Amino acid sequence: MEPTEDKAEAYRPRRVLIALDTSPASENALRYACSFVSPGTFVRLVSVVDNPYVPLPLPDRIPLSLDSVRRDLIESGREMLRHAQAQFAGHGLHADTELIELSKQGGDVVHAIAEVATKWNADLLVIGARQHHGLLRWIEGNVAEPLTAHVKLPLLIVPESFAATDEKGPRRILFAVDGSTEVVPALRVGAKFATSETCIKTIYVIDKAARFDNPLPFALFEEAFMAEGKSAMTIARRVLDHVPGHKTAEIVSTSQCRDDIAHTIVREANAWRADLLVMGTHGRRGAARWVLGSVARRVVGITCTPLLLVNSAFG
Repeated sequence: MEPTEDKAEAYRPRRVLIALDTSPASENALRYACSFVSPGTFVRLVSVVDNPYVPLPLPDRIPLSLDSVRRDLIESGREMLRHAQAQFAGHGLHADTELIELSKQGGDVVHAIAEVATKWNADLLVIGARQHHGLLRWIEGNVAEPLTAHVKLPLLIVPESFAATDEKGPRRILFAVDGSTEVVPALRVGAKFATSETCIKTIYVIDKAARFDNPLPFALFEEAFMAEGKSAMTIARRVLDHVPGHKTAEIVSTSQCRDDIAHTIVREANAWRADLLVMGTHGRRGAARWVLGSVARRVVGITCTPLLLVNSAFG
């Protein structure tokens, strides 16, 4: 069923939580956030100091060395927060800071950030991503996926490789949609970053790539995929029609060999020079459609464009 015209109250990121470490990726996330945060927005900068890891058992002198490392990590976190606060002040914006020491409160980075986001009632969470074999800096694993599962608020991931500028707000927003109405929250949230100078493009990807687990010829499904693509465009148009700026839509497809939907989305974002990519996610195990499951996770690992993930339960 197609959704009725969007009458929901306009989303505004009024409480922005930015999770920082000492990496260049965090610097990029900080600079990108400064470009869209407006006066009157509440901003909180949080740095999580993880426990230094060493194998057990510990030699007698190791605990003293760990204390020294821990103190250095804490001071580095504080310095990053001071630097970030000064960055916002340079843009005429105020930001509060919070340092979390896991050696005192326990837990891990993901749960610590999720807890702050919930207690502080954030409506947007921003993190930087250093993509090395698809991993983020803080933990050996994908921090975006567990964060999406633990918080329902939109998650903005800024890759280290993205060349952030001082221009105000994203100028070219690319929405990747499927044929479901569960992407509507992502469309609504992403649209609120647009201005009259923003270009908006919506894409639906048809997967033509050959798969060993699907020996049937693509031609048998082409008509169904095209119908779903047109439905996806209709859903997007109904949500985005009221949004200012120039809008286009396109049904694209993967190549037939050695390709997938995630790489196609990233190629489209790069070719179109998008400075914000918006996708939906559900934070549950399994996937109803590609945009809600493994594709979004794969895009996190390879995108050079800031990625806004919006949980289908948001709003």
